[in-house]
Formats: sequence, structure tokens, C-alpha cells
Amino acid sequence: MLSTLKKKSDGILIKLPKKKQDLRMDLPTIGLQTFKDAKKYGLRGLVLQSKKNIFLDKTECIKFANKNKIFIYII
Repeated sequence: MLSTLKKKSDGILIKLPKKKQDLRMDLPTIGLQTFKDAKKYGLRGLVLQSKKNIFLDKTECIKFANKNKIFIYII
């Protein structure tokens, strides 16, 4: 999905479950590659829903986000 963006889009990625998504086995997932793509396409940050996402390599992602000034907002 992110590859369809223009470089330097200056947007925000909102990663929330769909209304009819079965949360018992299908949660939105983010990891280091998501953050690398966010940087590549010029996104300013990511918005996630508390306890409704799988967050891979959380420590590495936070380090990468801090280093590259990408915000993470949990709703």
C-alpha cells in the first residue's frame, strides 16, 4: 500500500482494524519494515489502536522512529 505513495508525501499512516475484521486471528501488523517504508515515503508518523495491533520488534521500531523523527500515536 505504501508503495503507491509519492515520495515525500508528508502524510500519516493510520493502521486500525477494519470494522468486520476478526480480531481473534487477524490483527493489523507493523514492524521495522513499516517504519522504513514510512521514512522512504516521507510519512510523519503512525497511528495505532491500543491492543488491536501486532507490533513486531517494538524496541527496534521505537529506536528507528526516534532516530528518524517519526511519531507513534496510540489511540
